Amino acid sequence: MPPARPVRQPVRRHSQGRLALFDAVEGTAALLGGRAWYARRWLSARRLLLRREVVPVGCALGSHSRVRIAQLSDLHAGRLFNARSLEPVVDRLLGEGVDAVALTGDFIAHEVEAGVALRQPLARLARAAPLGAYAVFGNHDYRGRREQALVQALSSEGWTFLRNDAARLGDLPLWLSGIEDPEEGRLVDIQAARAPIPDGAVEVCLCHNPSAGPALARPGCVAILSGHTHGRQIDLPLLRDLGPRHPGTRVQLGPTRLVVSRGLGVVGVPLRCRVPAEVVLLDLVPGGEPPPSP
Repeated sequence: MPPARPVRQPVRRHSQGRLALFDAVEGTAALLGGRAWYARRWLSARRLLLRREVVPVGCALGSHSRVRIAQLSDLHAGRLFNARSLEPVVDRLLGEGVDAVALTGDFIAHEVEAGVALRQPLARLARAAPLGAYAVFGNHDYRGRREQALVQALSSEGWTFLRNDAARLGDLPLWLSGIEDPEEGRLVDIQAARAPIPDGAVEVCLCHNPSAGPALARPGCVAILSGHTHGRQIDLPLLRDLGPRHPGTRVQLGPTRLVVSRGLGVVGVPLRCRVPAEVVLLDLVPGGEPPPSP
């Protein structure tokens, strides 16, 4: 099987008029208390969805009966989401026995400073994950090409950024790989990301945009964790097509399961319709075989 080559997706560009309209609507919603209302309506313990995915890895996991990875995605920190919005999510996860945390991009909506301001709840989450906290960037995180400021702020709080790189989970035969965003990353290199992973190891790949899933799926990679689509955010005729294409929350790509998070934050309006805010709890379990081809 030839090595996976670098992959790129066409960059989506919205018109200045559309961007100005989104900005005006978002600003108005924020002035009317949209951030607090959104947090109460979708991020409270009663409303937040913990979506559970169980994936067999086809090997033993030492003393672990399972390894649980909590996937967060699409925070879009800014006028409609801040550290206070994230606190109840972290509180909820602290009782779920999480082993590792993965954040699959879009820390911010517009400004890097809003992502840096998430340091305290993200640090709490990293401390609660004995196998580490890992992240990749989404398309929004490259605004102004200042993504390195997020790396500097959050690396000191226990977060590891996988930028075409991979990391082993403790002493287990499990690796997390991560690539730059396929739309906005300057270099997206799957081969480089997978270079540290030894033959026979089990891989979980982090990639913000699920459209790269078919290029990432391979034997040994049991799951790809993505976000980006917000599950359509407002799942109604016409409106559902305003955002990026949503392939579904779970897609089997041969031996690899593509898991697409519906995310925590929002874009434009503090509103979801028929789409919950969620955290994915991915349980990797020993024994058995990885999921077969559909």
